[in-house]
Amino acid sequence: MLTVKKLRRKPKHFHNFTGLTPRQFDELLGAVEPLYEQAEEERLENPKRLRSRGAGRNFNLELPERLLMSLMYFRLYITQTLLGYLFGLDTSNVSREINGRMLAVLPEVLPVPARDEPLSGLALAASSSSSSSSSSSSSSGGGKRKRGKKIGTLEELLEKHPEFEEVFIDATEQELPKPKDEGRRKELYSGKRKRHTAKMQVLSTRNKLVLHLCRHVPGRVSDLLLLRATGVMRWIPEKVVVRVDKGYEGLEEEYPEVRVQKPKKARRGHPLTVLEKILNRAMSTLRIPVEHAIGHLKKFRLLAEIYRGKPERYDESALVIAGLHNYRELGKLSW
Repeated sequence: MLTVKKLRRKPKHFHNFTGLTPRQFDELLGAVEPLYEQAEEERLENPKRLRSRGAGRNFNLELPERLLMSLMYFRLYITQTLLGYLFGLDTSNVSREINGRMLAVLPEVLPVPARDEPLSGLALAASSSSSSSSSSSSSSGGGKRKRGKKIGTLEELLEKHPEFEEVFIDATEQELPKPKDEGRRKELYSGKRKRHTAKMQVLSTRNKLVLHLCRHVPGRVSDLLLLRATGVMRWIPEKVVVRVDKGYEGLEEEYPEVRVQKPKKARRGHPLTVLEKILNRAMSTLRIPVEHAIGHLKKFRLLAEIYRGKPERYDESALVIAGLHNYRELGKLSW
């Protein structure tokens, strides 16, 4: 059976399997433990629980191994059957641990991005699961989330960090299995990727911190429409420069109070001049940090391969992965 003690002997493998160093893992474990125990106590005291306290089997794994198993799932995206084999658990227990416990606790301790946008009309899971909107609003959305002193909105985040003089906005897509329903196939089909995809918008900084991560939407939604729906532009201070790509045509006119910088797009009968091409190339170079940030997120294979999980768990998984990425970049568990 794979254990934390065994994996510590090979720090390079530890990092490749989890995305964290052993020291970072220990710090995260120390922060997770009290919240995990509190959540477990609440579960046992739930009046709707049918079994009496103390009934049922005890956990086969200690908390370090359970955290290791969850991080390996996000990082490697191996099947839960294989995880169960590696850790000596039944597949159902693996699922309950990752989706039922860790997905609820990890966002509370990690420096997760803000998520304060009204996306109920665009959320991919809204039409497929009535429970997704309630779960995401209670655990990851807006002002309803009980996060103590943790930063909950983009406005608070930018107020706390006035050193951010520029932010980068871009969207990324991930392939989904082809839906059986014809209407869903049309809704999810991305003309750009020629695949059925889920799309998320990433707002990052020059040092690759992810400040905002929206809930996913169908791949057919345009980048500009998604930006309007998230409403993040209204929280950008006047002094902060917003860098975007050519896909956000007309953004400067729509938000004149924001300092938007984007490459110029050639039009029919009006090709770009040599100077405009040079400026576009320079702007594209300046936008590299957001591409790097998205690339770092996709080192966690759950966000890179075809997503095979339930739609209502996608947003929480992405939030945890972005929190793990920010933790590595910040070197600490708080903003």
